[in-house]
Amino acid sequence: MIKNLLFAALFTLLLLSNTNSSAAEDVLLPDLETENVLAEQPAGDSTDALTVFSAKIKDKTIYLNWRLQNPRDISYFEVLRLDPKKKEYVKINESRIRKDDFLEKSVTTDSKLIYMYDYEDEPERDGVYFYKLRGFTSNGQVLFEADELKIGVTGIRNFRIDQNTPNPFNPSTNITYELFDASYVKLKVFDLIGKEVATLVEGNQNKGTYTVTFDASKYSNLTSGIYFYKLETEKYSEVKKMILTK
Repeated sequence: MIKNLLFAALFTLLLLSNTNSSAAEDVLLPDLETENVLAEQPAGDSTDALTVFSAKIKDKTIYLNWRLQNPRDISYFEVLRLDPKKKEYVKINESRIRKDDFLEKSVTTDSKLIYMYDYEDEPERDGVYFYKLRGFTSNGQVLFEADELKIGVTGIRNFRIDQNTPNPFNPSTNITYELFDASYVKLKVFDLIGKEVATLVEGNQNKGTYTVTFDASKYSNLTSGIYFYKLETEKYSEVKKMILTK
């Protein structure tokens, strides 16, 4: 009888202990699900362990940051961005980001070496952007690929304008620009001191690509030198330089 009571008491204590432990885990486990951060994870004694991959926006620029613990076999990185037209990830860093291109290096209290890296991306338009990061060995073998990173951007220009061609020019040159959405557009030419020379476009235009010709021969008072053309919409404006040679 006494043995049965002792066994029942011990079983009850064990059950209560397991229940309290589970409750504590439910309270203390952090929620790591975010749209733009791969939370830091313990990497133990492993090498080439990606512990952080995150993004932030400042002045319409996306700053991608990552940390690598105990780098050994890593040789270089590739930053990839999802191409919405191709529906696939495309490398966006023109030159290789190498192991020694770290922004900062530190050593943890348990003697783990941490390299910190960053990369700046400047999207051309508003939208939601998706990124991935890959690490490679010197022979091109993939060491790791980070989980997809998502971040939204607003307040960016709603057009793209190219450098005029030809440049220098005489007497005419073409100016090409692309509108990402329908806008009220002004395209004007100015001289070196800011005096307006010509209005090439002024009015509403639909989304699309446009090419406008500036013919200097129509303006008899123009001399050889530097001129500027300015494209302006309700959201943004941009100025580029061109050179007239007579």
